[in-house]
Amino acid sequence: MKIFKLLIPAVLVTVSLSSCLKNKFDQMNPDGSPSVIEFANPSAPSSETPGGSAFTVFPVSYLSATSTEASYKIQLSGPEPAAQDIIVNVGVRSDAVTKLNDEKKIISSYVPYVELPSSLYTITTPTVTIPAGQRSASVKVAFKTSSFDFSKKYALPIAITSTSFGSPSGNFGTILLNVTAKNEWDGIYSVSSGVVTRYTAPGVPAGDALSGNLAGNPDITATSINGTTVELTNLRWAGGSSAVSGIENLRATINPATNQVTMTSGVNPTLRNIPGKDNKYDPATKTFTLNFDWNQTSTPREMTLVIKYKGSR
Repeated sequence: MKIFKLLIPAVLVTVSLSSCLKNKFDQMNPDGSPSVIEFANPSAPSSETPGGSAFTVFPVSYLSATSTEASYKIQLSGPEPAAQDIIVNVGVRSDAVTKLNDEKKIISSYVPYVELPSSLYTITTPTVTIPAGQRSASVKVAFKTSSFDFSKKYALPIAITSTSFGSPSGNFGTILLNVTAKNEWDGIYSVSSGVVTRYTAPGVPAGDALSGNLAGNPDITATSINGTTVELTNLRWAGGSSAVSGIENLRATINPATNQVTMTSGVNPTLRNIPGKDNKYDPATKTFTLNFDWNQTSTPREMTLVIKYKGSR
């Protein structure tokens, strides 16, 4: 009898655990999930908004133009495609930018986002339809990127304001688009050729392993600073093993009328074009030919660099 009495609680515990596990499995099963409407990721999320942030920021960039139209997917997440047409209304949620900035202001290095002014964009399809039997539709936004202030860190807080079926997602019903304008020289460039020479003193070559051929070094990124200037990053010494330091904020300013280039560094005022050598951009091949030096009177460094456009960043 005692054995029987002991078995009854054990069986009840087993049944209870089995029931709990079943319920937990059902909650994780997508076939049992509610129908929600959300934005699909338009890009990789910004590292500034890891898990736990109130809103997710997605960096997007477009060429500078009077009007540039972009599309963003809205999707139905749930067990089945839409059984009927789903009408989705889209607008902006201004408080999202404020909330994110308030959340991040404890980080000393954080630069607050500025809501993209309404004069710089138009949601051209504020109402879209997810057709019956399907799962997605596209929202279109036209940006006036030629009027962007390159110094501003813009965010467009685009939001699903209402839907005729299901409900807006709590996580991705509102997203922040970190929209930036790109000039025509912005992008990723491969290193076609080049040579760097280091000196221990003027006229005295160092002859070290960091001097030599640059061909085949890792790609260089050109990021728009304004309408005619790009910042070049990931510059390496010969062999590509280590980064060139002491000339951070390396910038190339292009004269659109002549395609001549002026090289400068934001941290090293000695960096300059080498007199008598080419510093130019070839629009036909999208290639920069650069010759610049720095530290001319102490430990000179001279660099010849030819980089060719590879693709957008």
